[in-house]
Amino acid sequence: MTDKNYAQSIAGDLFHMIKSAQEQGVGVDEGFRNQAMSSPSMTLTYMFLSKNDLLKVPALPAQVKKQVRRSNAMAVIELANAKGVRQTAGIHLLWSSAKACSQIASESEMLDGIQIQGLAAFTAQIKATLRNDIPRTMDQQVPPGEE
Repeated sequence: MTDKNYAQSIAGDLFHMIKSAQEQGVGVDEGFRNQAMSSPSMTLTYMFLSKNDLLKVPALPAQVKKQVRRSNAMAVIELANAKGVRQTAGIHLLWSSAKACSQIASESEMLDGIQIQGLAAFTAQIKATLRNDIPRTMDQQVPPGEE
């Protein structure tokens, strides 16, 4: 999949998360979260935050602050340590827009707001995490002696 196709795919996913949340009666302009994936050792959550809420995040890098707009979508990766305690391993700004989430009308509008640097960093981290997590998860699912 090319970088452009991947960005289009993520934009489509984010757009559908917003529309699905709206259909469920969620006030999307106030912010919401969508847990996309969870395993014993990791969790992937998409968080949609307003500019005011996002700027309250402690230790938000200055580079990210410059990209924050009225509406924002972050990917948050949490990993479990050896004791099973989850800790945030990565927060990536994937999308931002001057419009409120409820005003986004199409996937192409979402694509216009994709933050390429954030998407690239997220992609690299999630690939590395999954590469490490899948064999461990599979080992836990296969009963001994049935491999």
